[in-house]
Amino acid sequence: MNRKSTASPREVVAVVLTGVGHLILTTWLDKQMVFTISAILFWICFVGVRVHRDPSVLRRWGFRREGFWQSARMLLPFGIAAVLAMVGYGLLAGTWLFTWRIFLLLVLYPPWGLVQQFLVVGLLAGNLRKDGRLPEWAIILVISLLFAAIHLPSIPLAIVAGLMVAFAIPAYFKAGNLYALGLLHGWVGSLAYFFVLGKDPLADLIRGGIWP
Repeated sequence: MNRKSTASPREVVAVVLTGVGHLILTTWLDKQMVFTISAILFWICFVGVRVHRDPSVLRRWGFRREGFWQSARMLLPFGIAAVLAMVGYGLLAGTWLFTWRIFLLLVLYPPWGLVQQFLVVGLLAGNLRKDGRLPEWAIILVISLLFAAIHLPSIPLAIVAGLMVAFAIPAYFKAGNLYALGLLHGWVGSLAYFFVLGKDPLADLIRGGIWP
């Protein structure tokens, strides 16, 4: 990663606006799908404009093959620990839910996980690092706490989310690759739905229950 590149306030503002949208549409209004579709469309336009102006920005953000395996090795211990912890929690708390659709979600969720890691780690943490006014440990602490907070009121989910970002940011700073982070987010998030929250989001989508 290039420490000398200039921070982009516009990227930070765009990420903050997305977080506010998540708070309003998902947390307050319970419109998860509306937020997801809106966020995806917004960021497709945002990325499209940036890439049109500067095609090399994708590699600088972390959309590249280099560093994938280095990042994956750094994230593997947390991934294994998170899976075991969520399985144990689901069994003890009675939130365990297992259906064949969990395997489908393991395939479908990583692209959305990649989007979230791009916003939170690639843009927000990356720009704070470029800005240089906060040490890396403070960036990791602040963003991990913020990411945990937006997953409340579920305490177990907030803990998993915060710890995931706490491991993801150093891996990104070291390897500069977003793909491994997206896979981790997608897989951990999928298992969190079924084992921590006891929900099948695909069943909700099929029934239309995701549109309250």
